[in-house]
Amino acid sequence: MRNPEQLIRESVQPKDFIAVSWNLHKGRTPLGFQAWQAMQRWVQSTHADAYFLQEAMARRMPSPVLSRGFGAPLHDPLDDVWHCQATEIAESLELQIALGPNVFKPSWRHGNAILSPHPLDLSGRWDISAHRFEKRGLLVARATFAGHSVTLLCAHLALTRAARLRQMNWIAHWISKEAPQGPLVLAGDFNDWRNDSVPLFGEHGLYEVATLLGESGRTFPAFSPALALDKMFVRGMQPVEWIQPTQETAWLSDHLPYMARLRVE
Repeated sequence: MRNPEQLIRESVQPKDFIAVSWNLHKGRTPLGFQAWQAMQRWVQSTHADAYFLQEAMARRMPSPVLSRGFGAPLHDPLDDVWHCQATEIAESLELQIALGPNVFKPSWRHGNAILSPHPLDLSGRWDISAHRFEKRGLLVARATFAGHSVTLLCAHLALTRAARLRQMNWIAHWISKEAPQGPLVLAGDFNDWRNDSVPLFGEHGLYEVATLLGESGRTFPAFSPALALDKMFVRGMQPVEWIQPTQETAWLSDHLPYMARLRVE
């Protein structure tokens, strides 16, 4: 039987850090049906410590903006124009949120979001678009977990290889300059089926979780995953497990969620 001192020591041991990265596909299933509520229920079931969401979609532009235009003077209170799928999930599940819109148009908006049940500080959102045809961003936040400040970066990279390589180098430069030490998780939709990111970030001391654990890490397409487009890189966090997504998630987005169990070193 364990004595009280053992129980106390075990109770104060930091638990593992669960991280989830998921491209929400603008809230729609692979067949184009809306899946907001089902996505929210799945997020709630995971009890993760950090969520890295891409293509979190806004339902619609608030009516005052649509009717009056951006340049028109407003006399009535304006609805929150940043309200989106990610803010709905955060409000419903009482999570902290950092939001980084990438596309902002009268008809539609979407971007990256970082959600966490732990204290979360937004550190910035940077435009890393490599060309004018794809708006991409890097969202950075810091979470306080088990007495540690963990840097969290959410990225959505370009479809073309040349653009992705530029964006990866920009992100690596930001990390070396702004977050050179301490626990760090970089996750998102890298569109990197060629795995260029693994050696590139490896040179900066970051390790890709699925690769390090010998897992395939395939997340796309969700119905029959063949490509490892989504990535999760860590530093100062020991990968413990790459968690296989549940079957139901194949019906919720065109990407499967990338889920991992990490341990702060």
